[in-house]
Parts: sequence; structure tokens; C-alpha cells
Amino acid sequence: MDFPAVLDDLMMAQQPILKRNKEIFGYELLFRGMDAQQAQFADGKVATSQVLVNLCIGITNLESQLRKPFFVNMTSELILSDAFFPIDHNTVYIEILESQKLTPEFYHAVEKWRAAGYRFALDDYQFEADYEALLPWVSIVKIDVLKTPPCQYSEQIAALKRKGLLLLAEKVEDHTMFEQCKKLGFDLFQGYFLQRPAIIKGRIIDSATHSAIALVNALQDKDISIEKVSLLIEKNPKLSYQLLRILNSPICGIGKKVMSIKEAVIFLGLVKLKRWALLITLTSSSNQPNALFKILLTRAKCCQLLAEKIDNRLSESAFMVGLMSGMDAVFQVEKQVILEQTALEEEVLSAILDQSGDLGQFLHWTISCEQQAWHNINSLTPNQLASLNRAFLEAILWSDEVMQPIS
Repeated sequence: MDFPAVLDDLMMAQQPILKRNKEIFGYELLFRGMDAQQAQFADGKVATSQVLVNLCIGITNLESQLRKPFFVNMTSELILSDAFFPIDHNTVYIEILESQKLTPEFYHAVEKWRAAGYRFALDDYQFEADYEALLPWVSIVKIDVLKTPPCQYSEQIAALKRKGLLLLAEKVEDHTMFEQCKKLGFDLFQGYFLQRPAIIKGRIIDSATHSAIALVNALQDKDISIEKVSLLIEKNPKLSYQLLRILNSPICGIGKKVMSIKEAVIFLGLVKLKRWALLITLTSSSNQPNALFKILLTRAKCCQLLAEKIDNRLSESAFMVGLMSGMDAVFQVEKQVILEQTALEEEVLSAILDQSGDLGQFLHWTISCEQQAWHNINSLTPNQLASLNRAFLEAILWSDEVMQPIS
């Protein structure tokens, strides 16, 4: 997919916003200058320039692929200006920071944007009385649960619910907080709780997980034959069905209906078939939400794309590193324990556990982008940051496409 060149000059991160059932509701997009630590659109005075137009084209392209709304921060200057905002109002929620200076001009501007169909989210709301006047104009209220512990504001939260507002809990870092926010009535959730498993130390790996790992291990054998792969997959009826469903979908690009796993190997090739079998094995052997697998697939694909630019021989291993780096979250078992059961090569294991070597570097860059840990990638050149940004955007779209037939 072609992204506007302006995206090379702005570091973009996306974080999924989840519904109560852990399905994806939308994404928050953060734009950061390549040399800056703070989220920004660049100088508000040039907000009406071609930069903004191109940026909106980039968002529109993403939205048309992902079919989910985006949450974006805007400068006060942009909201107050008469700029033409070239993006469909159904595509975005415009975030207003609670630190926003409230003036009659600002209220008038918000009213004008609302009249044009745009929706607002009040970010980082801390129940300050001065900002209550904004509530009639917003659709979603975002509460940072680390800064503003929700259990201390249960009455105020209930009052917001009575107004018909959607409540979004951000900085939800573990499953305990997720459940607490659900009980208090929050509708949407943002944070790293999906990637951070609620691990029970010493938990025994169950039989379904053992079977999944056995197939993963068998698929690691570089000398495995077409017949053996076909046999392994055919032993699992669910896996066979899902694999044939994927192979006959447009994403595989075979262009011919396949009727058997062996036939699929011939048309697709052993390497690609092994990867699809691995993906389906993991998703079908876990009760974790699809949103987690989308995060891990994005991570895996981004690692692969980075490897392809630097050393193509590492691309398949880089994909494996990205995918397997989240196995603790998939199976809710300590990472060391789950990886000890696999037949992964030492270089891959070290990359996952210690982020060492070239493979570990790809993982480090990708996770830094995923978690908006910009200080970890300060040393990257502008060209390297641009490559990381584009790889991550491409990986987001790829993972969404992959998850459709798997879901």
C-alpha cells in the first residue's frame, strides 16, 4: 500500500481501543516528530498546510482498510482555525485534552465541528468542575486509571453514565484493572493488559497446548517433507478446515481452488504453508481474544519487513521471533516455561528472551513502536525511523487481513 511521504516525517503509533468483549472498537493514532518525545501534529500554524492534507489521506487510507474509527489529537490552533479538514467525520474521534484552555471562541469552534458531524472525546478527564461544560459536546470521556483511580470516583463515573456518555479507561495495564473498570461501567479500554498475561506461577501446560507446541516443533524442522506436513495437519480436522479456508481466500493469492492440504503445499510452497499452519494452531489452541493475535501478528510482520530491508535471510526467523514473543500471553504460562517446550533455535530464543542479536534488535524496535517507547529508539536515523514507521503501518493492515478468515 502507498502511504503519503509525509508519514516518513511523523512517527505514528497505533494502540487498539477494545470493547468489553475485547473486540477492537478503534485505534488511537499518535503522531510524533522524528526528533521529539511529545505527541504532536507539528507547528499549529502550518496545520492548514499540505502536511495536514497528506496526513488525512494517510488516515483515510488506513481507515478504509481497517474499517475502524481513529482517535486523533488536534492542536487548539487547528480546532480554532477555519481549515478544511479533509477527512470523513465518521472516520475519527477528535480528542480534546482536559488541559485545553476553555474560551468562548473554543466552545464556538467545537459547536461548529459538531454541527459538521465530527465527534469529540475528552481526554484525561479528572472530574474538574471547569470542564463539565464540555460534556454536552463530547461522545466519549477518557479516564487515565493510573492518574485517576476509578474506584475512588464511582459516583462521578455513574453520573457520567447517566448522561449517556461512553466511558473509556486508558492505561489499563493488567487484567485486574480491566475487570474493575468493567464492573464500574466502562465501555471501552486502552492499555497493555492483553500483552501482559495474568500468569499463574507453576501452571501446568494443558494437553491442548502440548498438542499445539508439538505441531509448532514439527514445523520447525527444515527438512520436513511435504507428506509429513500434510499428515500432521490432516490429523487435526479443525486445522485442516481453517487452513483450506484461508488458502482459498484472496490473501493467499493462489488464484486456484485447492481441495487438499498436499495440493496446497504444491501451489503455496512449504515455507508459507508452515507459517499458516502455525498461525491457526496458535489461535485455535487458545481462548485469548482475537485482538491479542492481531497485536502479535502485527509484531511478527513488522519484524519480518525490517529483516527484509536489512538481511533478507533473516526474514522468516524474524517473523517467528515476533510471533513467539507473545506466547506467554497466548497460553497464560511463563515465557521461559513455554519456550523451553519449543524446538526454536538458540538465536531465536535469545532474541525473544533477551532481545539480543539482529533478530532481537528487530523485536526491540517493533515493540518500542508498538508501546510508544520512543526513548528506546532515539538512536535511529531518520531513514531507519521512516522504515520502521512504514513497516509497522504495513504490518497493521496485513494482520487485519490475515485475521478475517481466521476469526
